[in-house]
Amino acid sequence: MNYNDQMHRFGRISGFIMLGLMIAVPFIVCLVFNTSFTFNDGYWAALMAMLIQYIPSGILEVITYAPLLGTGGTYLGFISGNLANLKVPCAMNARDIAGTEVGTDENEVISTIAIASSTIVTTLVIAAGVLLIVPLTPLLENPVLQPAFKTVVSALFGAMGFVYIRKYPKIAFIPWLLAAVIFWLVPSLTSMVSIMVVVLAVISMAIGHLLYKGGKI
Repeated sequence: MNYNDQMHRFGRISGFIMLGLMIAVPFIVCLVFNTSFTFNDGYWAALMAMLIQYIPSGILEVITYAPLLGTGGTYLGFISGNLANLKVPCAMNARDIAGTEVGTDENEVISTIAIASSTIVTTLVIAAGVLLIVPLTPLLENPVLQPAFKTVVSALFGAMGFVYIRKYPKIAFIPWLLAAVIFWLVPSLTSMVSIMVVVLAVISMAIGHLLYKGGKI
């Protein structure tokens, strides 16, 4: 059994285990607090609204992120979560530092290490936050710091995006312009950034493919 087969095997087993644990959470809560929930009309309406939004987004995220993260990184990233905000930027930054190319064995190893490291660090930070939340609450609620918390993700992706826009301006220009126009005309779409990122990523791949076939890049 080669490396990819092993990763697919471990990834599927881990994925099913995590899915079972997540589904078990509401039942365990009901058992602990001696209560129950009913599948009424409100439940089904909320479920359908979430499925309509997250099923297409989930499918597109796999198609978009899997080539960047590699086999092991994809399973680990999707199981641990927080892909757009943490895992993908970490993998991309590690790839740039190591100088690896997407689709190579080297990139597979680097991406997996980067995602595993970010997952461990995130877990440690969350654990520290839980222990220190009470003494740090006055500091975190300080009005002076609130603008920083609201813009940290934008700053992160702005810094990461600049590197790739500078390297591939022909591919980046149209999606960047399209995103700016869409969010300017329909500001409410800012609440659906994860979906828009995936949609614009697909557009970028299509543009890249056309430019490559036309010999422009």
